[in-house]
Amino acid sequence: MNKLFSLFAIIILLPIYYSCTTISKTEHLIPETTNGENSVDIKVPQTVPDQQELLLTFAGDIMAHTVNFTMNNYSLIYEDISNILLSDSLSFANMETPVHNGRPYETYPTFNVQQPYALAAINAGFDVFSLANNHTNDQDAEGIDMTAQFFAEQPVYAAGIKQNPDSTLSYQLIDKDGWKILFVAVTEILNSFHDIERIDYIPPTQTGRDAFRSQLELLRKENPCDLFIVSIHTNEAEYIPDIQPQRREFYYSLLDSGVDIIWANHPHIAKEWEVITDHQTGTKNKLIMYALGNTISGQRTNPNLQNPGANRDYTGDGYLIQVRFIKQTAMPEFSISSIPPTITEVKPMLITTYITPEQNYVIKLLNEQFIHTLRTEQRSEYADYFTQRMQLMHQIGEKNICR
Repeated sequence: MNKLFSLFAIIILLPIYYSCTTISKTEHLIPETTNGENSVDIKVPQTVPDQQELLLTFAGDIMAHTVNFTMNNYSLIYEDISNILLSDSLSFANMETPVHNGRPYETYPTFNVQQPYALAAINAGFDVFSLANNHTNDQDAEGIDMTAQFFAEQPVYAAGIKQNPDSTLSYQLIDKDGWKILFVAVTEILNSFHDIERIDYIPPTQTGRDAFRSQLELLRKENPCDLFIVSIHTNEAEYIPDIQPQRREFYYSLLDSGVDIIWANHPHIAKEWEVITDHQTGTKNKLIMYALGNTISGQRTNPNLQNPGANRDYTGDGYLIQVRFIKQTAMPEFSISSIPPTITEVKPMLITTYITPEQNYVIKLLNEQFIHTLRTEQRSEYADYFTQRMQLMHQIGEKNICR
């Protein structure tokens, strides 16, 4: 009898096991939903609970090189993607420069922009900003203060700069469309260590990461939420697409500490992303984005038309990744549903920094329509270049991982 029961269990579990171990690269994740009933210590309603959706868009680094901030109209930068950013629930970006209105615009190695440059990103539809990166203290303590003050005065959310130097981590608790989202932004790398007490800095050491995991566990416990999103500005080599095993394992440990989405940046090129399936429930409920590249920058000032695959040319392309979640509506006596949210769609949109004939650096959706427009404008050299860039970028893709 025991043998028959074991055989029956194996037959049932084999499809789940093999569905969790496949790895594929796709542009769209086919929705996978479940109506399974989990045993929970609450009263089960007599009717099927309603579902609520949440659509999040994640971008990469917003840079500010000379060719970017010498434009006359910053709204042109985001014209091609603004409709995407304005039609979702929340859009996330890393602002990789201080915002200090009392100092001039400044490019690498110590950045600064004035408010109009940052306002263009906000007006385009970005709602949530990471302020923790290796350029956060480029304009010293005054720049940190001015940046924090600017974002505090806008109708947006931002994390990564501490108001109280003695606090552990800054964070935002966001209420949006019936969802509660906990957001933390940290950096593992700084170009200088002055005023470090104002920045959410995590030393990239075993001790530092152990302490960080403990802080995340405590934050989640103290702030019940539907989703916990962590932005990490990584201590890793720029322009290198490889993902080190140690980094992958570190991120997995953060997921085990209560994090739902890891949104990483710094290399200035895009890397793969992983959708995590819970091996017990078979539902997709966690996501790791290892790097989304530059959203806008001036690092590709001379596209290599003869060799589109040159390393530096990857700095001109990136991804917007849209993630759609559903959750069961919480019962009246609970603010947070007892059933974890499920990822129903992951939609990557390839973007590129395009230099117009007027020498404006703008974001374009890198697709067939854009390439067709270039041909009609008799920019066939650029059409050929971007055709090859699109093919190269599509080799970066999604992995489905079961844990």
